[in-house]
Amino acid sequence: MRFSQPTTARQINRLRVLNLIALNEGFSRADVSRKLGLNKVSTSEIVDLLVKEQIITETGTRTTSSGRPPITLELQKDVKMILAIDVGTRNTSVALVNLVGDMLRFERFPTAKNPQPEQMAATIIQSANKFLARMKDPKSLSGMVVSINAVVEPATGAIIRAKQWDWESVPLAYALSKHVPFPVIVENNVKAMVLGERWFADIAQDTSYFYVNWGEHIGAAWLSAGKIMDHDSQFGHIPLAKTGTCRCGATGCLETLAAGWALVEGIPGVSSVKQLCIMAESSKPIEKKLEQAMHSMAQGLLFASAILRPQKIIMGGGISALPEHYFAILQNTFQENAPPLIRESTNIERTSLGERAGILGTAAIGLDEFVFKRSLLEQLQQHQGR
Repeated sequence: MRFSQPTTARQINRLRVLNLIALNEGFSRADVSRKLGLNKVSTSEIVDLLVKEQIITETGTRTTSSGRPPITLELQKDVKMILAIDVGTRNTSVALVNLVGDMLRFERFPTAKNPQPEQMAATIIQSANKFLARMKDPKSLSGMVVSINAVVEPATGAIIRAKQWDWESVPLAYALSKHVPFPVIVENNVKAMVLGERWFADIAQDTSYFYVNWGEHIGAAWLSAGKIMDHDSQFGHIPLAKTGTCRCGATGCLETLAAGWALVEGIPGVSSVKQLCIMAESSKPIEKKLEQAMHSMAQGLLFASAILRPQKIIMGGGISALPEHYFAILQNTFQENAPPLIRESTNIERTSLGERAGILGTAAIGLDEFVFKRSLLEQLQQHQGR
């Protein structure tokens, strides 16, 4: 993109104005002009365009101590929608999300066991068409985002590898786009959750954090200087034990000690960690097993922190939502064994998005790519600051 071209400059300023209004209630045209350093004529032209697009509206006047009361600007949150589909190993969630992250419609259903790519694509297309048929204005749908536990090629949305289902080289985004009337993005689920944390949890742009998706499997992503490090994290496969065969084929991985699949393995009638927690209330051996998982995860986080030195470790996924007793064991084990520099600078906390972390993260990918393009603006800001 050639940033010196007038058309490009107008597009960038349009995005700057849109994001400023979206993130600040009660701003007037004069506030926008002053905050962004744009002249009043240019600001008014951009605001008029956004009003014409119906993405913002001019609301009531704001009370001031003197002078003519300014007219405030407001984002029209329901004028555009994102269809978010979070494909988990156990369950798939589908949500229609507006511009501020409100879920206007939500469904969850079990994910097929060991699905073939064609089967999964058909399920996603069926869900998308079902939601589309129920919309009053289907044209308000800006696009669809699918997040999945897989290594994804960002430029094409192709699945490079999904170990849990033995998928390799699956052109999922391309296949889906042939059957739905809107653009499609496919992304790694943990990367989506990381963006969702920044988008909806009000984390400062320059905060570095290590995000762990702790559920059926253990995934992780590292964010530094506002950028998600683009690599296939193998955090769940850090070797911590001398025994225990992992589903990856190695021995003693963190997953064999703390992943959902390992915790429920060998316990009759139990298929989820939630069931295990209920049993733990009356079973000391199961309670001890969950506590040991907390110790193992803390050990893995110590290794990651020694290398990455994050300001925060954010725990997402189903297992991170275990009762406070267990989470306290994780935090205390980490603090008791961490070197002073890490203990003083790194905090472990749960995601503030709770069970919605996956689906909201998926929606954040679409809001960023199809509407607000905040990642692009941040890249431009970093480029200009050099």
